[in-house]
Amino acid sequence: MSTIKVDTYLTRGGVSEIAIDKLKGASSASSISVVGEGGTTTTNLQQGLLKVWGIDTQGSGDLDSFNVASSTDSGTGNYEKGFTNAFSSTNFCFTGTVAQSSASMISNDARATASSVGFLVILFNDTLVDANCAYQIAGDLA
Repeated sequence: MSTIKVDTYLTRGGVSEIAIDKLKGASSASSISVVGEGGTTTTNLQQGLLKVWGIDTQGSGDLDSFNVASSTDSGTGNYEKGFTNAFSSTNFCFTGTVAQSSASMISNDARATASSVGFLVILFNDTLVDANCAYQIAGDLA
């Protein structure tokens, strides 16, 4: 295998740009660090990416999603999402938003596994409701 070492890669137009379809890190677990916006810190690329996201249409399934293998409507305002690629544990961060001003969305930690998460859409008067919602999950995949 050959190695090419350069300080800067320029296209024919003189712009510093690299177009590739695969990039693998050289440190542990193939992680890649990128320089932060201010230029003084670094961020781990893999940990900074969302691992799951979706837009659910009132429990009838996802209008669009990433890394979602299944969508289950377990009753009014009661949803469960199965992941295509599992997390390494249940230590992931779930956030969501609801397209209804008087409702909120919460993750049901009792139903969280490395391969799925359950969540509730609930009105401010503690009543479950079907509503359009969006969710995202960050964490480490297995």
